[in-house]
Amino acid sequence: MSVAAFVRIGAGAAVLAVTFGAAACSQPAPQKCHRYDALSLTRDNAFAGKLEWKEKRMIDAAPERIEVAMTVIRPIRGPIELVHVVGDVEEDHWTLSVPDFNNVPTSLCWIAPPNGTPNCGASLQNVPFSPLGYYYLRPGDNTVLEAGLSFYLCD
Repeated sequence: MSVAAFVRIGAGAAVLAVTFGAAACSQPAPQKCHRYDALSLTRDNAFAGKLEWKEKRMIDAAPERIEVAMTVIRPIRGPIELVHVVGDVEEDHWTLSVPDFNNVPTSLCWIAPPNGTPNCGASLQNVPFSPLGYYYLRPGDNTVLEAGLSFYLCD
């Protein structure tokens, strides 16, 4: 076998090795995630609402989360609480430390599972978490104009 033929075989093997190696190390397909807008909490409904959740999906791992969007008159005067009740039992109680970004009236808080990244200091303690139930918001000393509750879930 000539040296030139040996070099061609070696180069071809190197290309195959790189190709298969790159395929083996490629990133997994991204998860398909969707946001489900669930409740509008306003003064008209005393910042409370019941969610009839017919989906079988539950929050159990990041990037899944509860999203709480709020319009709050600034300055923020303390935490805002969100309570989740199932039946007659208070299942979850989250204290949201809403950041005061340059007097912007809207805020979005993420309540994430233990391996997620909450941005308002509140995490889900009991996973998997079913969105089914009754929710109410306690504004504390803050003037909350409205809040929206949604659930970010992945397939």
